[in-house]
Amino acid sequence: MSSAHSGRPALRVLFVQGHLRENGGLRVVNALAARFSADGVRTGVFALEEVDGEEAVALPSDGVALRYGAHHALPAARRLPTGLLALLRTARGYDVVVSGSEIGHGLLAASLVARTLGKPFVVLAQGDLDQAIAAWVPAKLQSATRWVHRHADAVIAVSPGLVPGLLANGLPAERAHVVVNGVDVDEVQERAVTDRGAPDPVPRRPRLLAIGRLTSHKGFDLLLRASVGVRDRGFDHDLVIAGEGPDRAALEQLAADLGADHVSLPGFVENPAALLAQADLFVSSSRTEAMPLTLLESLALAVPVVATDCCEGSRLLLDDGRYGDLVAPESVEALTEAIAAHLGDQRRLRNAAAAGPAFARRFEPRRLAREHLALLSRISGAPLPVFAPLPVATGDTLLRTHQGPSLGSTT
Repeated sequence: MSSAHSGRPALRVLFVQGHLRENGGLRVVNALAARFSADGVRTGVFALEEVDGEEAVALPSDGVALRYGAHHALPAARRLPTGLLALLRTARGYDVVVSGSEIGHGLLAASLVARTLGKPFVVLAQGDLDQAIAAWVPAKLQSATRWVHRHADAVIAVSPGLVPGLLANGLPAERAHVVVNGVDVDEVQERAVTDRGAPDPVPRRPRLLAIGRLTSHKGFDLLLRASVGVRDRGFDHDLVIAGEGPDRAALEQLAADLGADHVSLPGFVENPAALLAQADLFVSSSRTEAMPLTLLESLALAVPVVATDCCEGSRLLLDDGRYGDLVAPESVEALTEAIAAHLGDQRRLRNAAAAGPAFARRFEPRRLAREHLALLSRISGAPLPVFAPLPVATGDTLLRTHQGPSLGSTT
């Protein structure tokens, strides 16, 4: 493999995950791994545990080496040591070990193995550290998780809004970096038409769409109540909440209690872009987020957006409300007002969304992946391969990041 410097093989990157259960964070890792591989970087994804075959999984692309640590059928007491040993053997063949999540067994295992082998250890932070630890990390592992973050060789945050929490935890400022996520607009548009059937000859009610894992932080309970409030104001519509998760039963019960017969929860959808293309409004009701790429996918398809102003990432992706409405988080009334206003007159948000595809192209994922690679090369000392040139970007590619660093820059 050719590299930009002679005398040493080009950079080799190993992503470590606790598992490959389908979720947005894992999709980000898989997309990065695929782009690294396409650029000639030897890239692997290691999962500590192979999940049950009946669960939805997100697998890396064919060009990425996939390794598992332990089979799900192994007794629980044997899974972790088996997975650690397999990770130790696998990581020997890579220059840098990257945890694809800011929490979880994958983070702890990746840190331990990297330190044992003397390899650089990097964390890809996709959520607020304090919130993620409080919500998902058992009390007995919280101190260890914080220690790992403080001692990582680098943490790459997907949003500038995540950096203050990393620094407050004790990470030295020079080890904190920001490279935002992006979407391939052409790919999203192609996927949007893949499953689209013939136009429905019967006029239908306006369709609201929400997408995400059915968990509390997505705020779907707020959206359900707001949707009912919008109907009470005389704006009939359908609401589709696509995704799966532990809150399904609670959301179904809430819909039944509210008499919300216009709401459907179809579960996990393999190609959400096809649903997005048919939506009259995409609604993000999240209580917390980091860099919600569903907003960018909506803009790529020129779909109007209403989103809670719950994070710096939402403001960045909607350019402070230029390309969609931002409303107060945790407010059923604010969601109700914004949705009702759009259904009453769709011209304003439709006009804003029409400029969405051009704006979304500023978040060019191949260029952003190379920002990651430049950081990983510098941290590990391994040279980069010779890259093929990317198409020349048009427009302003360095976006305002609300007093944070520019796209792809260090703090």
